[in-house]
Amino acid sequence: MADPSTPLTALCSICHSAPPKYTCPRDAVRTCSLACSQSHKRRAACSGIRDPAAYVSKSSLQTAGGIDRDYNFLSGLERNLSRADKETSERGVSLDGKGKPIFQKRWHDNGALGKYLKEYGIVVHKAPIGMARQKANQTRFIQKSKRIVWSVEWVVAGEKRVVEVDESRTIEEAWREFVVEKERENKKRKRTQEDGGGKMQKQKVQAEKSDVEESKTSSVEGATTDAEPATEAEGATTNDAPIAPSTEEITAEDASQQQPPKEDISTQGTTHFYLHKPHTSSTSTVLIPLDPTTALTTALHQKHVLEFPTIYAFTSASSPQQPALKAQAAKDATHNLPQGFITVQQYNEQRTAEDRELMGLMESIPERQRKIALDGGIFGGSGEKEETVDEKQILEVLQRDADALKR
Repeated sequence: MADPSTPLTALCSICHSAPPKYTCPRDAVRTCSLACSQSHKRRAACSGIRDPAAYVSKSSLQTAGGIDRDYNFLSGLERNLSRADKETSERGVSLDGKGKPIFQKRWHDNGALGKYLKEYGIVVHKAPIGMARQKANQTRFIQKSKRIVWSVEWVVAGEKRVVEVDESRTIEEAWREFVVEKERENKKRKRTQEDGGGKMQKQKVQAEKSDVEESKTSSVEGATTDAEPATEAEGATTNDAPIAPSTEEITAEDASQQQPPKEDISTQGTTHFYLHKPHTSSTSTVLIPLDPTTALTTALHQKHVLEFPTIYAFTSASSPQQPALKAQAAKDATHNLPQGFITVQQYNEQRTAEDRELMGLMESIPERQRKIALDGGIFGGSGEKEETVDEKQILEVLQRDADALKR
C-alpha cells in the first residue's frame, strides 16, 4: 500500500494504489502490474506497440533511449523482411497485413505439367508470387488428352496481350487466330461507338426538325396577316427549290464510300516471329527467330521462358514467292530488327567479344596478382561467406556513442 502523502502522479495511473513499474511503449502510460496494463489497453483501445511515426524531440533522440528506439525499429524491420522472404521462397506462400499465411495455387515441378516440360526440355523461370505476370499465367495441363494449353503473350507494335494457345497450333495458326479475335473485338467496339453516335445524331436531327417546323409556322402566320398572298410563279419557285438532304437521310452505304477501307493487318506483308529470351545481360531485348510452320511446344524445345512464352511479331514488306528468295528475305529481316532488339546470334557474338576482352585484361595482370585475385580476391571463394554479427560489440559501440552525446 502506498503512503497517503504520495501524490497521484507518482502512482499507477489505473489503480492509484502502488508505484508504477511499467511504461506503455505506445502512449507512455505508467502501470504497476500486468492486470493494470491490460486494463489500460482495453479502456484506451491501445495496441501497446511503439509507433515509429510518433514525434520525438531532438533532445530525446540524443539519449541512450533514443538510440535504443532506433535500433529496435531497424531490428524489427529486418526480422519482418527475413520472415516474409522465408515464407515466400521456402513455403510458397504470401502474407497479408496481419501476418496470416495465404496459400496460393501453383503448379509444381513434380506434377503433370512439370514432368511434361521436362520431357520437352522447356525451362520455365517462375516469377515471384503476386506479380502481374504470375497472376496472368493460365498455362495448364489437360490430363484427359495429355496436352498443354499455353498462355502466350503477343507483342505487336508495342502492344502486349496474353491469350491461350493449344500446344498443337503452329505459330502461324496461333497468330491468325489472334488477328481474327482482335479484329472481331475492334469491330464490336466500333459498332458500339457508332450506335452511341447514331443515337446522339438522331436526337440532334429531331431537334433541328422541330425548330424548322416552329419557324415555318410562325412565318406562315405572319405572312397571312401582314403580307399579300404569294403568286403562283413565286410559289412554284419556292416549292421547286432543292432542299439539302438531312443527316438522317445519309445511308450507311454512302458513309462507307466516303471512308477509305481499312487494311487487314494480316495481309500487310510477311510477319516474322521471335521468342523473347529472358535473363540476359544485354541492354537490348534478345530475340530467338521462330519458324511459323512449327508447333508451339516444338518451337519451345530447349528454350527458356519467363512464366509463359513472349512472342514478338514484326511485319515487313511482302516477300517474293520463290522459295530461295523467300528464305533470303526472311534472313534479311532477321538481321534488320528494330532498334533496341537483337537476335540471340548477335547476343552470343557480343558475349564472345566481351569474354575475349576480359581474358586479355587478365593476361596483362602479373601471374602472382592474378592468382591472388582468382583465389581469394575478386573471384575468390566457391561459396558465399556469411558475415557474423557480434551483438555485444554493437551494444558497446552504441553505448560509447551515447556517452559521447552526453558530453
